[in-house]
Amino acid sequence: MDKIRLPWKKINKIRQSPSTSGLAFLEYGKYAEINQYSDEEITEMLYGVYSSSKTIKVDDGYFLDLKSIKQTICVLARATYYRSPTSEDLKSNSHNTIRNIRTFYVKDFFLVSEIPVSGQTKHRITQHFSDIKVLRPGRNEFSGLFSIANSYKTLQRFEQGVFPKDLYYPIKRHINGQFFNDDHRIRDFKVESTLSIELGH
Repeated sequence: MDKIRLPWKKINKIRQSPSTSGLAFLEYGKYAEINQYSDEEITEMLYGVYSSSKTIKVDDGYFLDLKSIKQTICVLARATYYRSPTSEDLKSNSHNTIRNIRTFYVKDFFLVSEIPVSGQTKHRITQHFSDIKVLRPGRNEFSGLFSIANSYKTLQRFEQGVFPKDLYYPIKRHINGQFFNDDHRIRDFKVESTLSIELGH
């Protein structure tokens, strides 16, 4: 979570009154005393990250053991392009080549657990990624969606198919890397979309 600035005022308030902090460090942290945690660790817990126990607070407010996750899903809604599609492009899908896409707009990210937690197996982490600045909220016509730049401009093969590498990046770094120190710990990744993105020439 290197993009996050440390909220000093919140950290000091938590150290002064840990029992009213709302943090679940007694349940999922590695220490029973708040002063044993670094400022960085307290910041992570403010964002629902408990790396030592491999636990995350998902968007719906409950805690999830990441060791139970078998798959991750990205719901891709729209994209913007370097070269605007013509009517012929729309017929042939030639505008949806990976190198012509400027920005992806996603609706959601989900973690999929092997067994139900809080009555469900799909657990939304979209807002979490937005809070830690991995996703940027869309504006105007993209309101309600979140943007990811097409930086790599390449496709990557996964068990479920071939998908844009940039869409896997939030899972790779901020789930696999953050919690397991292994960028490829959870490899079963799937993109759900009506867009068919191709390699092109």
